[in-house]
Amino acid sequence: MKQVLAAIVLIAVCGVIGFAAEIHLPSAAPLSGTVLIAESFYKTVNDEQVPLPVAVWQDENGGRDTSWFDTRIEAHPGDVIVIDPGQYKVDVWILTPGITVTTDPNAKGIADIWGGVEVDADGVILDYIAVTGPRKENMLSGHGIEVNRELLSTITIRNCLVEGNDWMGIHVIGPRGEIETMRIEDCIVKNNGSFGIECQGTENLIVTGCTITGNKQGIHVGSNVQHTYFENNTVTGNSEVDIFRKN
Repeated sequence: MKQVLAAIVLIAVCGVIGFAAEIHLPSAAPLSGTVLIAESFYKTVNDEQVPLPVAVWQDENGGRDTSWFDTRIEAHPGDVIVIDPGQYKVDVWILTPGITVTTDPNAKGIADIWGGVEVDADGVILDYIAVTGPRKENMLSGHGIEVNRELLSTITIRNCLVEGNDWMGIHVIGPRGEIETMRIEDCIVKNNGSFGIECQGTENLIVTGCTITGNKQGIHVGSNVQHTYFENNTVTGNSEVDIFRKN
């Protein structure tokens, strides 16, 4: 039977509107296995606490709930997840809107997620983290960063290193709904097994100040991407094509 660590960080808002908390990892919760960042994990049914369903990878039984995750971290809109530098063998799902995930700016080095990060909430900012390396034993993702949710407004990925993932470096799945603005700024996206950046179903794809090299395709502009803004990028040395646009 799967052992669940069930590590939960409880952050009290104290009734102050607009209060934002800093959640420091891994001191507040371990970073190992499957990690869920969300606002809540249970609902009350007949006076019992029942795990909430989550819209992440479906299995043969049709779905998952919050009990499936090894580590559960409670965060609320406006919170900042601050990670110590180091390498963490994890897959992370973000379901809380409006949070920032970043490396501790007061420490040397970068927080390296040696697995995958899936963004399933609006207004999320990934700032100065690395997502690197091929899939390991029991790890689920082959993409580095995946944006995979319906009807999102804005997602921002900036100052990040996305390198050496089996599949796509940054995979933006829009056909489930629509993403208004996808911003990728000042990132290094290199040596991923498939595309460096692949984007679908997005009104505005903005890529600025990035270095994108050594991938199969550098930037793949897929179906239903309405407008692209590419400025001050270095997109060279990708094996098939540097920028592909699907008609």
